[in-house]
Amino acid sequence: MTMRLSAITTVVCVAIAGWLGGCGYSNGSSDGYHWSSLYRQDVQTVHVPIFKNMTFNRGMEFALTKAVINKLEAETPYKVASADTADTVLEGEIGDIQMTYLSQDPKTALPQEKLMTVSINFLWKDLRNGKVLAQRRGFLQAVTYYPTLGEGQFVGSQDAVEKLAQGIVHELQADW
Repeated sequence: MTMRLSAITTVVCVAIAGWLGGCGYSNGSSDGYHWSSLYRQDVQTVHVPIFKNMTFNRGMEFALTKAVINKLEAETPYKVASADTADTVLEGEIGDIQMTYLSQDPKTALPQEKLMTVSINFLWKDLRNGKVLAQRRGFLQAVTYYPTLGEGQFVGSQDAVEKLAQGIVHELQADW
């Protein structure tokens, strides 16, 4: 019984240590451990103009911009502001959208599973001093959808937009 209790205690201690290590809890050089944000402390506001769209898939730029704004407001300490009052600007463009058939019905040759790959470029710049805070070119997101289950291209593009927005917001985290 004592051996089992010791094993459970060890597992709980390892789990707590792993949880604390991944939550912004870090060891400072002289102050010991302290909590810190995953995001930059010197930025409070972000302006997000409508993403440019270099493809023939119209409307995706509006959905992506809205999704990025929603993720910024929900998951970061940053507030979205107008261009004249913001500390920073997050600009981007949709560069390429590719559709690939992953599988098709052997009898009818209708697509059963499709892959949508979206490539974007974005730049996050400090408007106060012109410094580039983050920049990514060829930032990719691939999603699958199933036309035979009634999922059209709209479903694939919405899924891609949500995942791209999540990825962009993660890229805005401060350097460790």
